[in-house]
Amino acid sequence: MFWECHVVTSSIDKLLDQPSDSVTLQDFLDENDLIQECLTQNNRLLDYLVQGHIMNELIGYIIKLPTDNNFHNAQVVSELLSGDFQRIQEKLLEKEHLDLLYSFLFSNEIHNQSTVNPILASYFSRIIMTLVIRKPNELINYFKSRETFKDDFFHHLDSTSVTDVLYRLIADCGEQRPEAIKWYEDINLIDGLVQQLLITESTYTQTNIVNLLGEFIRLAFDQHNGIDDDIQQNINAPLSSSTMECLPHNTKENDEGLNLI
Repeated sequence: MFWECHVVTSSIDKLLDQPSDSVTLQDFLDENDLIQECLTQNNRLLDYLVQGHIMNELIGYIIKLPTDNNFHNAQVVSELLSGDFQRIQEKLLEKEHLDLLYSFLFSNEIHNQSTVNPILASYFSRIIMTLVIRKPNELINYFKSRETFKDDFFHHLDSTSVTDVLYRLIADCGEQRPEAIKWYEDINLIDGLVQQLLITESTYTQTNIVNLLGEFIRLAFDQHNGIDDDIQQNINAPLSSSTMECLPHNTKENDEGLNLI
């Protein structure tokens, strides 16, 4: 007895079978099984997604506000770029694409807004945190190459999602933690956070800074291995003289903000 075998072609494969000039990235983003096809290692799909111009288009959904206020594409892209897809992550780590993703920190200036969009910020943070966990050495080296890293992130201390990246770079980078801590010390990150706390009038920024400093302290005391000394040394590093001089003056002028500590 012979059984008939029917090969079911997925909707993704049907798109891939079409001429390249007749399909768009949007066609793929509209497919409900896009992520599942990546999980099953559909090589034809991955070949399509890791093309340079396609990767730039994907990142564009993370760094640009949608004109119709619909964040569906950004949500799908955040799943793609933060998923366990090695080829996609390796492509994302190329400098050209990291530069484009990093430009999200300047997106509010492009749109003449005081802060970044909170929805896109959460997607940006999700992607960065995934890279911190899976590719810590590559990501930390990239951030270290950005001479304005501290200022770029300090401009968004009112965003919980962006601020959380500063913590995750220490908490989730595994064996790279000593290097990350030393780098934070070199750029005077703790000192800078205290200075920002003293000068800001934003309650959101004050809360995020206090929470971030609190997480650094908690992390220092929660460790029970050889990394303790590195973390504790960074937390206990003396503040600069300029910051110390500001403390008494600002404590009087900004009691309401400092009472958050």
